[in-house]
Amino acid sequence: MAVSNRVRAALTTTVLTTAATGYLAGCSIGGDDQVAYCTDENGEIVDDDYCDDDYHGPGAGLFFLYLGGFRTGLPVGTVLPRGGTRINPTDTVARSRAGLPSTGKVSGGQRISGGLGSGLGGRAGTAGG
Repeated sequence: MAVSNRVRAALTTTVLTTAATGYLAGCSIGGDDQVAYCTDENGEIVDDDYCDDDYHGPGAGLFFLYLGGFRTGLPVGTVLPRGGTRINPTDTVARSRAGLPSTGKVSGGQRISGGLGSGLGGRAGTAGG
């Protein structure tokens, strides 16, 4: 049975649209939500205690709250891909702008609604201590 070019074009468009929608839905973790993890300077998830703004032990200043479109429940030792936003745990202003509590410990895998464009700006990405 021969299929007209018009029908073939309509089927191709429908298939491509469906595939693109599925792909984009799979890339998101719930709309604009992001997830926060405590990491070292290499993006490896470490114990949450290192990202408590009260932490003054070994390596203080070398740990970051790392925000990105990651899934929750990643274990300590997982290296996160590039592309997240790093926040110094002692920077109360950047923490607040990112939707995190301004003080205290942030639990690994904590969801932050708003995501990109929620006020993170350039300052939140600074890693200075």
